[in-house]
Amino acid sequence: MNLLTALRLSETASKPIIALTGAGGKSSLLFGLGSELAAAGRATLLTATTRLWADQANRARFSLFSQHEPTLAFELPTSLRGYRQALVMAGPAREPGKLAGLDPALICRLAALDAVDAAVVEADGSRERPLKAPAAHEPLVPPCATHVVVVAGMAAVGRPLDEHTVHRPERFAALAGLQPGELLTPQALAAVLAHPDGGRQGCPPGAIPLLYLNLALDGATDAVDAQRRIAAARSIAGQVLSRPLPAFHAVLIGSAQADGPAERFGETFHPVNEAHSRTAAVVLAAGGSTRLGKEAKQLLPWQPGGVLVGRAVEIALAAGAIDEVVVVTGHRAGEVQAALADRPVRAVFNPDWQSGQSSSVAAGLTALGPEVGAAVFVLADQPTVQPATIDRLVQRHRETLAPVIAPVYQGGQRGNPVLFDRRTFAELMALTGDVGGRPVIERHSAEVQRVEIDAPLPLGIETLEDYRRFRPDPAKASTPC
Repeated sequence: MNLLTALRLSETASKPIIALTGAGGKSSLLFGLGSELAAAGRATLLTATTRLWADQANRARFSLFSQHEPTLAFELPTSLRGYRQALVMAGPAREPGKLAGLDPALICRLAALDAVDAAVVEADGSRERPLKAPAAHEPLVPPCATHVVVVAGMAAVGRPLDEHTVHRPERFAALAGLQPGELLTPQALAAVLAHPDGGRQGCPPGAIPLLYLNLALDGATDAVDAQRRIAAARSIAGQVLSRPLPAFHAVLIGSAQADGPAERFGETFHPVNEAHSRTAAVVLAAGGSTRLGKEAKQLLPWQPGGVLVGRAVEIALAAGAIDEVVVVTGHRAGEVQAALADRPVRAVFNPDWQSGQSSSVAAGLTALGPEVGAAVFVLADQPTVQPATIDRLVQRHRETLAPVIAPVYQGGQRGNPVLFDRRTFAELMALTGDVGGRPVIERHSAEVQRVEIDAPLPLGIETLEDYRRFRPDPAKASTPC
């Protein structure tokens, strides 16, 4: 996918001001983002608060060298009308071959001009190392930044922690809990990148923090090296997003040097190959089970799991791609919550459960934080769903950020669970009555990603007859792989 999709910039008409910090690919992202924004019709200001190599100015469609604000306020709009993109730097720096950046406050005033639709700012220096730890005065992020993208190069993983791989290695070692010379592990990188005094340093209040893990595959030695970098990036993404208060809204994995699809070692790589975000499972367990008479379907005994809702929760917890599980309760809420007391889940009571499933969908979504990028809805009455199915839905979402990801079972039958991207949340919360997400799926039918699952359609317990027919022998019950 491209950078605009991964950063969700195509979903908003507001003016993005994107600051790039960290190390290992910032300049490539500066010009890559600039090209994508300009191609999308947004007049884009490119600049830096730090130094750039002078020959990099050739990558911009047009360049202005001045720090005289009246001159820039006059010339920038004219340049953007003609070229849709302009790099603005102060002029030659004291260091030979480099250009000096602009003051952060000046950048904010230029970005506020009506002629500017977007701005991308390189806001950190790293002496061309793949990793860095910031000094107390770094990074120089404009206070008006709407997004801060922290960049880290995966080429450093497995190499010694020294001045060749890390800018400010002593500070990095202190934050990572390593000794100079020790090998850089995904765990060490995750610790520094998520640290308030590490990757998160300098992020203005209100700005969206994102992490970009640059695979830098142009420098990979072979397929094994490439796969090692990919595995390290996925490990780091999982570690920083699994925290109760994640440091980043999303973790992007890609090749910053790629202008589009690029072939390396038999695989295709893009500016963003995967966009990882915190993913929640919402277990719907609020219904009154009217077709079962006095029985509460979600509390019917079922092994493994104890009861049906317990089985649904176990399935969600067993999916490695799920970061949190929310259970929506309603009918006999206290008993349902008691049945789940020993599980690491959050119960959310839906006071309007009798109005239909749409109110439970809304209650579950309302409980999710702004960092949650997708929700998988799990039904409490489908105990044969496999955790691997949920993982496959989440992986497809990471690769596409499609609005809906749905499983297709043997015989071409679409079933549950279904994953919804956060851009559909408002639509889901606007539904009324006893409906689930079907209207939203139909509305986005052209964009729905379908994942083929080589298994029968999961069992659905609708009546007592279904329950008696499908209920497993407790003596033979086991947890499926």
